[in-house]
Amino acid sequence: MQKLGIRPEDRVEVAGDVGTGLRRDVKEAAGRGLVRSGALDGAIVLVESMDEAREALVRYRARLKDTGYLWMITRKRGHEAYLNQMTLVPHAKSLGLIDNKTCSIDDERSGIRFVVPRALRKDSASAA
Repeated sequence: MQKLGIRPEDRVEVAGDVGTGLRRDVKEAAGRGLVRSGALDGAIVLVESMDEAREALVRYRARLKDTGYLWMITRKRGHEAYLNQMTLVPHAKSLGLIDNKTCSIDDERSGIRFVVPRALRKDSASAA
């Protein structure tokens, strides 16, 4: 959970087959249950096609706080549903998100994190 950057009290949604125990670990790291609606500090979403990825980027971008994160989880090379994570970057950029971290989740999955660039974030005083 440390490499995913889950913070205590984060409002996080998890969608798809993200791996055994990941949901439990996210809840434990956040110290709260997962959410299914409203504004998000973070989302962790498995995508297995470019269409799924585009739809997820649009859906979660609309709910993501300026200081939030969107982890797009993909299958690793060799899996029939492998999706090159670099193909996600242009669409994310068109939505005002940048990639800033990748990590291995387990033997079958890896993740790429998208965030709102600091220059595009609203003034934190007005967001409070």
